[in-house]
Amino acid sequence: MDARAHLLGTDAPLTALLADVLRDEGVRLAAGPGAAADVVLALVGRTEALAPVLRHAGGPVIVLLPFADERLQRRALELGAQGCFALGQPLESLRALVRGALLRGALGDAAPIRDFEADAACSAARGETA
Repeated sequence: MDARAHLLGTDAPLTALLADVLRDEGVRLAAGPGAAADVVLALVGRTEALAPVLRHAGGPVIVLLPFADERLQRRALELGAQGCFALGQPLESLRALVRGALLRGALGDAAPIRDFEADAACSAARGETA
């Protein structure tokens, strides 16, 4: 796979971690802000930041959440994010989201991908059980 990704809102340590995860999936970081990207991973911590990020991202977006926030996740998906990943969750979930977003992009399918582990974490935080 020769896919490219943009990272938005990430600091150096998170960028390094995400670059490793993406590399494992055959995805390299895009050269610069104007370069084409097959997927965008954007760290968003506030609801009001979602719309501008999704509007100007330049590709399918996986929203990275600083913690499992069901309200923020739901809003991101409503606004068109391809998926959401709460930091601190197993990285295999992120890998699956990236693979799914790239596959959906290749197939022209814009339906969002749910991060069920983040859903479960949000439910557990509210004291709900499956």
